[in-house]
Amino acid sequence: MSQQEMIVKVSGKTKFTITLDPGSFIFDSRRINLDLDEQEPAVSRKNSSAEAWDRHRSGGMKVRNENEVRVNREELKTNSFGIPLLPFLENASPNEDARSVVFKGANGTSAEFPLGEVKEAILKFSDKGQPLKETGPVHVIMPGSESPITHVEQIQVT
Repeated sequence: MSQQEMIVKVSGKTKFTITLDPGSFIFDSRRINLDLDEQEPAVSRKNSSAEAWDRHRSGGMKVRNENEVRVNREELKTNSFGIPLLPFLENASPNEDARSVVFKGANGTSAEFPLGEVKEAILKFSDKGQPLKETGPVHVIMPGSESPITHVEQIQVT
């Protein structure tokens, strides 16, 4: 998969079209270690997502550039990571008449969910330290679902 194919677009009934580069998520402080979360109950996993979102929201927008990129390189090479979908949806600013989100896959598949349900979704962007080149660029992990939605390259608000 080329770098251009590793891009995910958020579009549709939104004020803005957002282009996501899952390769940059590894440096985002909102990332979630999914390997740790798999060992915890679903409620705890939901709380991890909420806590990451709260940390992001409470920090507010910083005008100055104080990059505090801190990563454990060994953890990045061995664990699987995801990031909450909600901040990206909010940045796209869904229209008032938006009712659902469709995850479109490179393999021609799609899955549709009500807008309210996807607010807790996680975008998985790495598996055991590797980008999701064969089944990506991202997987969508829905709360309460047994298996992720794979091959997702477009998120369309409808």
